[in-house]
Amino acid sequence: MMAALSSIANVKRLLLAMLVGSLAISSAHAQADTTAKPIVDPLLMPASCCTSRTGSGAGNFSCYSGAGCVPGRNCDPGPCDSTFGRLMSGLYYGVCCPDPCYEPRWILEANAAFFQDSPRPVTQTRVRWDAAFNYLFPDSSEFFWASIAGKKGPANPEPAIRYGMLTLYQEVAAGPAASAFFEMTYLSFDAIGNPSGAGLGDINVGAKAVLLDRELILITSQFRTYLPTGNFRTGLGTGHVSLEPALMAALKITPSTYLQTQIAEWIPIGGTPDFAGAVFHYHIALNQRLYQHGDFFTVLANVELNGYSFRGQFTDLGGKPADMAGSTYTTLGPGFRVMFCDRADLGVGLSFRLGNNSHGPESVYRTEFRWRF
Repeated sequence: MMAALSSIANVKRLLLAMLVGSLAISSAHAQADTTAKPIVDPLLMPASCCTSRTGSGAGNFSCYSGAGCVPGRNCDPGPCDSTFGRLMSGLYYGVCCPDPCYEPRWILEANAAFFQDSPRPVTQTRVRWDAAFNYLFPDSSEFFWASIAGKKGPANPEPAIRYGMLTLYQEVAAGPAASAFFEMTYLSFDAIGNPSGAGLGDINVGAKAVLLDRELILITSQFRTYLPTGNFRTGLGTGHVSLEPALMAALKITPSTYLQTQIAEWIPIGGTPDFAGAVFHYHIALNQRLYQHGDFFTVLANVELNGYSFRGQFTDLGGKPADMAGSTYTTLGPGFRVMFCDRADLGVGLSFRLGNNSHGPESVYRTEFRWRF
């Protein structure tokens, strides 16, 4: 009897030992699962930074570092624990190692200015009407008219004109980074000292090429050539070829606000000696989206500053050539645009002369319609 009881007790101890061992093995497997390393595909490169370190100093700026920020490349801006370091890091990621998910596209807020060219190449047709009033000394530097004093343009000295100009502009883009364009004009004007006139004016052709394209900033170069197709003797052209290299940019300030700029140099080729002169001009526009109704239509307003610096001569009221001596012409004005979908927009821009500038229109009222394909 005692032997039977002892055997039963041994069996119980054996079963208990087996149960404890099973629980220990299960616990060890569970712990191993929680510390196991994830499976890594060596052919897959991450598309964004996965590590970061926060620089010290003012603010709470995060400086990203480490390998694999961009597929197939290493992004490391260097130390960023100082103000200079953080500045260099921001420039590095904006220029050298940009967001790989960024896709270039046409944005209204970045291309809304009326008195400068759009930096984003795009296939589009633009129809524009200008109404300009009190244009003083229109042969200044042979920028608008051929020289009166040089017996090339209209016959009589001209103190001021008013004109209307219809412009057709066609641009054809080869992707988001380059395009070619041509522009033709129909001009009608009323003069004081000369007969009024109307007809086809000079045409121009050119090309654009993007130099830097980022979410933050877009920089584009442009080269335009003006061809003397208008009748310059009646005030419909300049009578010479002109070249105009330009640099354009759009800076993103907020998702709804862009700063759009352009600098250019108008260079006459074969103009009247000593009379025709280069014209440097600059343009600054602040574009602000006011309202957006889904993707159907957008309302935008802007304000534009435009400046021109003349070299060469103009014809005074006595019919004699007078030196421009670096005369300037500056304007300021607002503009409004309404865009439908992302295909078409209609806008009105105004430009008013500042100060006592005497070599350009007192006011220009511009209306244009753009259709993108």
